[in-house]
Amino acid sequence: MREPPILSAVVFIMALGLIILGLVAVCAPPPLLPLPLVTPTITATAMPSPTDTPMPTNVPSPTETPKPHVHTPVPITETSSVTLPVVGGSNFASLQLPPGTTVVVGAASDGTAYPYNFYWAPTHEVVLVNEQQRGTNQEVHELCHAHQHWSINGGTPLPPSDYDLESWYGTSEGQSFTAAVRGLSFPWQLSAVNGLEDFAWTCSFWYRDSQRLLDVGGDARYEWAKGNLP
Repeated sequence: MREPPILSAVVFIMALGLIILGLVAVCAPPPLLPLPLVTPTITATAMPSPTDTPMPTNVPSPTETPKPHVHTPVPITETSSVTLPVVGGSNFASLQLPPGTTVVVGAASDGTAYPYNFYWAPTHEVVLVNEQQRGTNQEVHELCHAHQHWSINGGTPLPPSDYDLESWYGTSEGQSFTAAVRGLSFPWQLSAVNGLEDFAWTCSFWYRDSQRLLDVGGDARYEWAKGNLP
């Protein structure tokens, strides 16, 4: 039995299509394979070598040499710049002092210093707080303390317990002055109230201002100074 012409045509077309597909499959280029990912190579960049910085050396700051606070000592002599007017037929140069007594400013040569004028027995120095005290009643007051040291033992070294010159009270001068002012009021200001200070003020005013000694200190002190101080 013969197939209908239409069916034969369909079969033919299908067969032809399969043939074409086969040819396409044979001639088609191979599929493209994915390219591998290329990881970029990191080139090491040369780091600059650190500069060797020297460690700072602890160099101590130069220590400033302290300037001496003690001024050039002024010997108490007849040719010294520290002089007193003649009073009662006497002058300061005749007042006995320990050998080598000097006047300095600021501190004694052994470093002893106080915020006030003083006589320092260990070094035979009158120490003034400033230059303005030179030639004043305050300076002579301290020199009169130096005279008390001379009265004790001629100015030889004293034990530390006697740096304040307490043993002066036992000298003939100390006993004489103490007897002369016994019972009198203490007339001086800015001073410790004792016989040592009373004598030093009486002595200094005798040489510096005898009229004030008479007016302030009274007859007894004036007469004692006149009869006992050179």
